[in-house]
Amino acid sequence: MKVLLINPTMGDYYRDAKVRAAITLSPPLNLALLAGALRRAGHAVEVWDEEAGTIPALERRIGEARPDLVGITFRTPLFPRAKAIAEAARRACPSALLVAGGVHPSTRPLDCVTLAPFDVAVRGEGDQTLVELADGRPFAEIGGLTWRDGETPSRALITDVDSLAMGAWDLFDLRRYRQTSLVAHTAPVADLEFSRGCRARCVYCTKGVFGDAWRAKSPERFVDEVEHARAAGFRAFNLVDDSFTTITSQAIATCEELIRRDVRMPWTLTNGIRVANVNEEFFRVARRAGCYLLAFGFESGSDEVLKRIKKGATVRQARRAVAWARKYGFTILGYFMVGLPGERRDTIRETAELAASLDLDFAKFSITMPLPGTPLYREWAPYIRDANYDFSIHRPDNGLYEHPDFTWPELEASAREAYRTFYGRPRYVLRQLRRSVERGQLLREARYTLALGATGLMTSFARR
Repeated sequence: MKVLLINPTMGDYYRDAKVRAAITLSPPLNLALLAGALRRAGHAVEVWDEEAGTIPALERRIGEARPDLVGITFRTPLFPRAKAIAEAARRACPSALLVAGGVHPSTRPLDCVTLAPFDVAVRGEGDQTLVELADGRPFAEIGGLTWRDGETPSRALITDVDSLAMGAWDLFDLRRYRQTSLVAHTAPVADLEFSRGCRARCVYCTKGVFGDAWRAKSPERFVDEVEHARAAGFRAFNLVDDSFTTITSQAIATCEELIRRDVRMPWTLTNGIRVANVNEEFFRVARRAGCYLLAFGFESGSDEVLKRIKKGATVRQARRAVAWARKYGFTILGYFMVGLPGERRDTIRETAELAASLDLDFAKFSITMPLPGTPLYREWAPYIRDANYDFSIHRPDNGLYEHPDFTWPELEASAREAYRTFYGRPRYVLRQLRRSVERGQLLREARYTLALGATGLMTSFARR
């Protein structure tokens, strides 16, 4: 079967967000892995990534490609764009099987098959499911599917993640991914995964695709993937795991394998690691293995709020983790949230003050959003304006919900004040100038700092 996989652009979502300066453009890992699985099963595959550039005359191009199956992956904010692509594919190839996959189809599959022309939505991991669809198996025989008049039970998570196909990186034009950013000093950058799933219970996070069972690759297999990416032309990689350090000893062993095989490829941990799942040895070995930048998901400066959102971490652990990371010379990003459940004005101030007191290089403050499939979405259901909301742009200023404790002007003002508290300190500015000069990244990091924090007027948007 001839398969066309498409990744819609996030361009509209970020069009007003000054955080664009920090975003690294990389080929979509999910489509690379799906394409690898399909090719291993004998299918012909083509991948289009709208993030890497517009696709002129999309409908005509799809008609020329003549795919038998069109798979579109998307998160909640991209539902309208995915729907438009599916409509173009239906017009261009009326007999093609249209498949929706990714976070939104996993959490709200009926949206895809009733509000858009998709034939079927894949719930959860699609590595095996998409191959079975391409093989022509009936829907009723494939686990984890939803279609207009039926669905099958969820399929078991993949336990042997070492058996997954390697990414089909040759299907991407890496010349389109050479733009550097704050978090990518060299490009192109490959997104890679060591593990899938997350055991944490944070109320704002969706687990519709990979679930809460943590499954890790062997260090040897993971480093094979790093070397595979390097052979394809990548110059660096970003580890996108939900929870790389779930078992710290395994994370350390993976770093040691990178050192043993002398990979010498710089890498980052920008998806965020948990302050409760690290020790000093991890930071020491990760730095030796080539990791130079990492992010922490702190979320709040209030232990009371951290407990309320089931973060499984404390402010004390946050301070300890930053001290270790700073000791070994990492560039450190901090992720924080404003308007969490149980939040008060004083706890928002505590969050801003914690960020300012930690020795961070950069901080990002996001207004909390109740994402479909999360405990928070169910808890705040009475405050969501329309259960059939079309998710045109799923971000706070579009009025998806009324916060139970704050008005929107109050939340937006709190986010701006948090940015001013962090970035407006003369001591911070002078310290960052010195560090940026030492790292040889003065112009790049100055541009990011000015974009994200100097005025405190960034459009706030949700990280998750």
